[in-house]
Amino acid sequence: MQFHQLSNTVPIEFGKQFISFITGDHNADRISLKYFHDQETGILYAEVNFGRLAQGPPGHTHGGAISAVFDELMGACCWVNGHPSMTAQYTTRFFKPAPLNIPLLFSANIKVMDGNKINLEAQLTDADNQKFAEARGLFISQDMETFKKMSQMNSNASEQLREMKKH
Repeated sequence: MQFHQLSNTVPIEFGKQFISFITGDHNADRISLKYFHDQETGILYAEVNFGRLAQGPPGHTHGGAISAVFDELMGACCWVNGHPSMTAQYTTRFFKPAPLNIPLLFSANIKVMDGNKINLEAQLTDADNQKFAEARGLFISQDMETFKKMSQMNSNASEQLREMKKH
């Protein structure tokens, strides 16, 4: 284990229940990600390796790829801590370019909850604890019925599209 922060965590299979832009089939050429949850602190970690197809500046990770992982990580942090939610807003601050093809560690934790508003902080570091970026996010918790309805709407739209293609 390269990151000492992961010693008291459990692996999480987040993203297997649905299609996700970030998680799902791991692609070593783009983004390879594994989640780990510290159940005592609620911190969610993601060990990530950005491959050559995630390049922005030569030899370094595209800022959009980093931001996308932050967004999913903070949302996943809400979910694994019992708060199904969606992103309302987030910001990313970059300190230095993150190199490709080395293991990096993202971490996110809930800082403040106010009603259905969840404020999170996250960071991206390497094995030497060098910080590459940080993010702050506001997420809005939802009841599971909202997500079920969204899933049904998506299924109905897909069916309608298939029917239209037949004619």
